[in-house]
Amino acid sequence: MQLDKLILGSNAFEGVSYTSRTQALHFQEHFAKEDNIVAVLEAAHTLGVRTFVCSNCDNIMAALKKFPKVGELKVMPVIPNAYEYAMEASERGVLGAVLSKAKGFSMYQKMRLGLRALTKIKSVLSKDVMDLLLELIHFELASFEKLNLGGVILHGQVTDLALASQNPDLLSIFQDMIKDSYGLDTVLATHNFGTLLPHLIEWKLKLPIMAPMNSKGFMMKPTQAECEKLVAESGYQIIAKKVLAGGRLSPEEAFAYVVDKKIESVIVGVGSVPEAYHTFSVAKALLKG
Repeated sequence: MQLDKLILGSNAFEGVSYTSRTQALHFQEHFAKEDNIVAVLEAAHTLGVRTFVCSNCDNIMAALKKFPKVGELKVMPVIPNAYEYAMEASERGVLGAVLSKAKGFSMYQKMRLGLRALTKIKSVLSKDVMDLLLELIHFELASFEKLNLGGVILHGQVTDLALASQNPDLLSIFQDMIKDSYGLDTVLATHNFGTLLPHLIEWKLKLPIMAPMNSKGFMMKPTQAECEKLVAESGYQIIAKKVLAGGRLSPEEAFAYVVDKKIESVIVGVGSVPEAYHTFSVAKALLKG
């Protein structure tokens, strides 16, 4: 899979912060306005960042429609948007959460998805989680169909669910479905890199992995040393996330750690235009990308 060295992430746009609850609330309010997302996209684009990893959130999708250079951007959806489904399902129920995603779809999309869903009603009612998951994936990817997609990322909660349940079929079916239905490559996000990768080797599944990598060992499980050893020896494509250790490292410290590792790409989210210019300028200087 061909990956850019530097990738823009969307955590801040989704109201996620590992620094404080106050910061998270600021992000939620600030980036509820899509123009503020567009400003960060433009800053990143100016510094040569051409890949954007994001979930199917209303504010992000609205910003992508407004971004004038969206045709030059390679978008990699994180599917399914597990956090948003969990939040909406608590208020509207599972069906309500799914239907809320259909607001912006054309009549053709709704008919196509509806016909596909009819064939799945029996399995959904019988709680066939696999079929329901695949329907959610098709459902969400419909929102991205007019964008230039560079691949699809399986949400870390789903990857780690497959790991915990020792279910390699979930991962291989996801990979095959994305390739067969959309002609795209897949990436596995995880927060259990050191446990997942040995299992992928055992299961003979070789997919790129997006996982925390930073000099503080923040969210590197089970240990920083084990994760670093696997990066050095496994031969898998690695996309490093959490490189700033949730705001505990400066860009200078963060990218100095990454530069001598066998890491294919680095994904970084930023919370403002000045932060984008600083972070990506440092990254490009150190990563030569």
